[in-house]
Parts: sequence; structure tokens; C-alpha cells
Amino acid sequence: MFGTKHIILIIACVAACTLMCVFLRKLSLKKWFRLLMYVGIVSETIKVFYYILANESLYGGYLPKTDLPFHLCSVQLIFIALLNFTKSEKLHRTLMSFMLPTCLVGGFAAILIPTSSSLNSPLITFQYFTYHTAIVAFAVCLLLKSKEIGWTVKDYTTALKMLAFMGFLAFYVNSMVYDVVELTQEGGEKVVSYVSRVNFMYVVDPPKEGLPFLNKDHGWLVYFMHLASTGIIAVTLCYIKPIINAIKGTGKKAAPENAPENAPETLTAPETRQDGGAPDIDG
Repeated sequence: MFGTKHIILIIACVAACTLMCVFLRKLSLKKWFRLLMYVGIVSETIKVFYYILANESLYGGYLPKTDLPFHLCSVQLIFIALLNFTKSEKLHRTLMSFMLPTCLVGGFAAILIPTSSSLNSPLITFQYFTYHTAIVAFAVCLLLKSKEIGWTVKDYTTALKMLAFMGFLAFYVNSMVYDVVELTQEGGEKVVSYVSRVNFMYVVDPPKEGLPFLNKDHGWLVYFMHLASTGIIAVTLCYIKPIINAIKGTGKKAAPENAPENAPETLTAPETRQDGGAPDIDG
């Protein structure tokens, strides 16, 4: 990580992302969705055939479970398909509110902390970095079109709810595809011969060893709390502007209600008597 090759790839990704944003900003959201779908199809096709052929002797045509699309970035393929094939504006809004922070932060983190397998082959390196650059560019364009879309605090809470749901779903998915093969010896003792571990959403282990904050130096629970807090902070920063606007709006609404209490009392002219005399004064 952060070797010469990796730094060159990061610079290339930043340049490509900038060019994509300049190009995509002029397009409508529907065209964005269609382009993302094409990128996703090509990317996933390359990945599937590469990993099947690379593991042909072991799996014989099966895709390794670790390469199923259940990571935070790869699961975006499902959301991209829904954006293209459903007409529900409410669903579109919900998905985009989740994709904004997860594509931006998740995609950028994947570029900074790539998997070890992503640098082994030129083809898979191209697939990995191109796909993550594309979803980061998509998220940046969603930020650039904030005025047109009109992000609100409701979108922020929706993103948090979906992130929590995906995190807990990862526990179940990881458990379902976790394999332990045991052999029974002649003496009746069981010996583990093969263990297949998966780490979708990185809820099991850190994405890399030796990270300063996301590590298991103090156990899994502390690591998971660090991971969850990182996700909450990242989503909050992506929606910081609508959050501030909502706080300011609440303050403006509260001001008129307090105004009558703080306003000076107005003096009214005393009523005059019908007989032309001086007004009645108590006391």
C-alpha cells in the first residue's frame, strides 16, 4: 500500500474522476444511471471470468464466495440496476441518499486501501480502480447537483438507516457463506482441513493490517465500534450542509414565537369620556 505503483494509480484515479465529473455534470440523472449500469456490467463481467479462470483448478467454474457482490462498493451494482429499471421516484431518492456517502467515502477508501488481489493482475487492477473511480465520480456529481436535488435531513437519516441495515445484513451473509470442513481421523478426533472466511462490509476484520484506527488491537468489539463510528461520521460530513440549514431553519422559526414576549409594550391612547371630561384614571 502506497508504493510507487499505488501512488501512480491514485493520481490516475483523481485525474479520471475529475474528467468524469466535468462530463457527467452536463448529463441528466437518467443518463448517469445508464452509464453506471454499463460500467457495472463490464466491471463485473471482467471480475467474474477472471476469478473463475484464476481458480479453475480449485473451484471448477464457480466464483469464489469472497468475490460475491456484498461489499459496500460492489453492492452498489444492485442499486444501480434498481435505479435503471424502476420508475418509483421515492425509491430513486432513497437509493441516491444512500449511494451519495457510500459511493463517495467507500469508493475513495477502496482506492486508498486496495485489496491485495487487486494489484496482482493488470486486468483486475484496471477493473478495480476504474469501477471505484466511476462510483466516486457519481457521488461527487450528486454533491455538485445538491441545489437541483435538494438534499434534506430526511435523506441523511435514510442513509444512516440503510447503512445500519447493510451492516447487520453483512453478519448474516458472512455466516451463511462461512465454510469449515472437518475430517474425522481414525481415533475419532475431528481436524479442520479447510476454512473459507469472508469479510463483507469488513465487519469481521479490518480491510488491512496495521491501520491506525481500524484495527483489532483491543478486540473485535472495539474494532466494530470504531468501524461504526467512522461510518456515521462519514455520512454526517456528506450531509453537513442540509443539517446546518435545518438547524438554522429551526432557529428562524423559533424567533417569531419569542418576538411578542421580548417586544416593547405599545402605549394606547386613553379613552375619553363622552361628556368631554378627562378620562377616568384609577386611583
